[in-house]
Amino acid sequence: MFKTLETFDTEFSADSVEWCPIEGFQDLFVCGTYQLFPEESSENSVTKSSGQKRLGRIFLFKIVAPGKLKLFQQLEVPAVLDMKWAHVRCQDKILLGVVNSLGLLQVFKLDEGEERIELLVETSVCTEDPVLALSLDWSTGRGTNAQDVKITVSDSKGCVSLFSFGQSKLECLSSQEAHEFEAWITAFDYWNTDVIYSGGDDCKFKKFDSREGLQIIGTNRSHEAGVTSLHSNAMEEFSLASGSYDETLRLWDTRNFRRPVSETKLGGGIWRLKWDPYDCRYLLAACMYSGFRVVDCQRKDNPQVIAEYHDHQSIAYGCDWSFLPGEKVTEILSLPENQSTVQTSLAATCSFYDHTLKLSTIKFKN
Repeated sequence: MFKTLETFDTEFSADSVEWCPIEGFQDLFVCGTYQLFPEESSENSVTKSSGQKRLGRIFLFKIVAPGKLKLFQQLEVPAVLDMKWAHVRCQDKILLGVVNSLGLLQVFKLDEGEERIELLVETSVCTEDPVLALSLDWSTGRGTNAQDVKITVSDSKGCVSLFSFGQSKLECLSSQEAHEFEAWITAFDYWNTDVIYSGGDDCKFKKFDSREGLQIIGTNRSHEAGVTSLHSNAMEEFSLASGSYDETLRLWDTRNFRRPVSETKLGGGIWRLKWDPYDCRYLLAACMYSGFRVVDCQRKDNPQVIAEYHDHQSIAYGCDWSFLPGEKVTEILSLPENQSTVQTSLAATCSFYDHTLKLSTIKFKN
């Protein structure tokens, strides 16, 4: 199911990969890294560092025929915790949001002619110091809301903050102390962007109404360890996936916040979950100490693992699907055109201590 095409040494520990969703630039993706200097001193490599400097890099890659990586840009930046592209053009710009170890939310824009990213605007996510900005999400997940763009950010103090993005400016609309420990993840409900979710190291999964200053309107305690990943399904209303250190994938009907529709053990501790961008049927999961998985969620009450990927030698942290349509993948990979029974997708994955990025194909039956 998985086949490795290319491997790249990121030198610093790799923790985030994100493919550009914008048509005409879907052959581009970024990889972010996080490194402590001079020496790590904690089991939790993401947030504890005893005052050491955290440095990172952002790599911008392009995929060229026949399925090769071409490095277009390398930026020296503070350590990267998470990155997300806006799903649509905003003010006619292709934008990349980044959160980092200095507690900054940064928005980069893609120079479409040079195919390079450059910093457009940045702001601190918290007045307290020090704080790490841990995750972000754009309100544009269904390809809409380009005129009223918002970004949600979570941080190491347990806060969730909401920002508006307009006229190339970031404005903090509200902030909420959501979790007792790190707020590992935050995400919009793409079908109702007034609703925001978060997950924390306190094992709590929370729901907020942003019209009331991020008022908490739901708290779930189903997870048996820290909640690390959330992703709203852009093609199926009321569908949401959550992942946790407890190794369990939970699928939710967001109308029932009391209990999940299903619970599926994936192993390893789940750090990232990504719905596929084609029909949002499959989840790509980074399972930390157990590699990567593809999960078929056509039956929400009984998801099935249909592929595993174990070519990485360290903690599986970052993963994402390419947005390239099937015919473009066929062209880039120089595949036979008559593959009506097989779907071939591109994926990028990265792992931490072995500082490795991999480009792979994922093949499964239509």
